[in-house]
Amino acid sequence: MQEIEFEDRSSKWWGYGDYYCVSPNGTKILLPYKSEPPHGDSYHNLIINSKTLKGYIWCGYFLWSECGKYFTCDWLEGMGGHRDGATWVFTQISRATIVVAPEELLYRVVLNPTYSEMHSILREKNQKHLWKILLNEGNSSWEEFF
Repeated sequence: MQEIEFEDRSSKWWGYGDYYCVSPNGTKILLPYKSEPPHGDSYHNLIINSKTLKGYIWCGYFLWSECGKYFTCDWLEGMGGHRDGATWVFTQISRATIVVAPEELLYRVVLNPTYSEMHSILREKNQKHLWKILLNEGNSSWEEFF
């Protein structure tokens, strides 16, 4: 298992293998490789203290909040599909943004703004603005790992 490297609060790109990282408060976060759709990025389980997140994490980047209590990355609800002859046709490939509080084993999926809009906000504005949106209580409720 390879450690994800960080520069400041942002990770370097990671994917296509088994990874882990450690939160600023010392919690170990495991990201074992699950699979990848044809012509797509790898997706991974997210496990903290033997608890698993519902859905999957897309490979790519992590961004920690200034306080170090939260991280955000890209999330995948699940993979489904059906066989069409010799070909497996994937369904339910949706990308969203997730915010995780690893010490509390809580997460929230942020659907609005969309995944691509969130990345535009990050490019065009500062991280404080992004975290204000991600932690807005009107977004979605916090859920527990299972």
